Amino acid sequence: MKQKISVIFIILFLLFSTVAFAQEQMKLVTNQQNLQKDEEISIKIQITDVPIASCSLEIYFDTSLLEYVRGPENANFVNNRILAVWVSDNGQNVTNLEIGEFLLKAKEEGIANIVVSGEFYNENGESIPISNNQISFQIGKQEEAISLNEELPIQEENNETNPSSANLKVLRLNQEGISPQFQKEVKQYYMVVNDFVESLEITALPENQKASVIITGNKNLQLGKNTITIHVVSEDGSKEEDYQIFVTKTQNIEAANANLETLAIQEAMLYPAFTNNTLNYKAEIPFTSETINLLAIAQNPNAKVEIRGNNAMQVGDNIVQVVVTATDGITNKLYEIVVHRRNEEEQAQYEEETKVEAEKLSTILEEQEANNKKEEIQEEQKKNVKWWILGVIVAIALIGGILYIVKKRKNID
Repeated sequence: MKQKISVIFIILFLLFSTVAFAQEQMKLVTNQQNLQKDEEISIKIQITDVPIASCSLEIYFDTSLLEYVRGPENANFVNNRILAVWVSDNGQNVTNLEIGEFLLKAKEEGIANIVVSGEFYNENGESIPISNNQISFQIGKQEEAISLNEELPIQEENNETNPSSANLKVLRLNQEGISPQFQKEVKQYYMVVNDFVESLEITALPENQKASVIITGNKNLQLGKNTITIHVVSEDGSKEEDYQIFVTKTQNIEAANANLETLAIQEAMLYPAFTNNTLNYKAEIPFTSETINLLAIAQNPNAKVEIRGNNAMQVGDNIVQVVVTATDGITNKLYEIVVHRRNEEEQAQYEEETKVEAEKLSTILEEQEANNKKEEIQEEQKKNVKWWILGVIVAIALIGGILYIVKKRKNID
């Protein structure tokens, strides 16, 4: 029953939201999945099996890892996103199309995400729902798999490293299921294991090979919640970091399910797009929004979902947290959203840019409509000329027939 209510609630929520969930008909296509720092990557947007005549696109990416180089004529880089407009040549529907290319340049190493969303219209001006899409790709050398039984690789002594770095560059376990995927900036991870698992073997390599790493809590796992701590101290001792893995050891894996099924903000877009294995997001809301309507539904309908910080939004960055507690009462998972509320200047700039893009799209559509009408008039004139010529031919034939009859009668007389 609760599952049915959850489904109905999702449908009602999305009917009043600008977030459209539809069949995947838009894809981001790249010319490579792994590139090095300072290299460029080409992005194209493919839309298939849906008739559209015009669209406006917004492309978001991590500006700390990538920078915009150039794109099509009707594309601009504004407020850390690419705005692009496309209109079909004749204003009529196109079922399959490719928009781009957009060139981005890698600035730093890491896993980069790109998200595209947009508004789509057919030749009748009707809105067409097409869901957001995203891709991820590697910048820099991808870490090779390391066997836990093999000797760990040693960095070259002449390798330049940051003596104050206390970050990990590799974190691996001998069991599948750690969430989210490792990133050096993320310090908390979650995992559920069966009751027969006594310990976890962990490979933790620091960015700076001379930094010290101490792992505690990974042996003699107890039923219930366990905390594994990976303590990293920089080479010069100036900085320390703790990476934590919260491990639930259980006889009932489903009872320890603390994943979300759905996470969405009304009239805002999450970056990156939601997956239950991604725990950290960003979003942007208008200056006039002091609260946000957040939809968060757990995979297990009996799990508890608590939302914190979605009211009294301050101008600037706000932290909104979604805590999911599994039905076992001890397993939980924290999803976090950095919600940026625009200030008045940012809002004015955003509205102006949106207005400019809307006017640009409107101008293009009006020009296309004028061209279409002109073509229709020309086509109608061609038809009229054809009918006029046909009428003349018929008239000539009638006159010729009448003259022939008159002449024949005179000859008879």
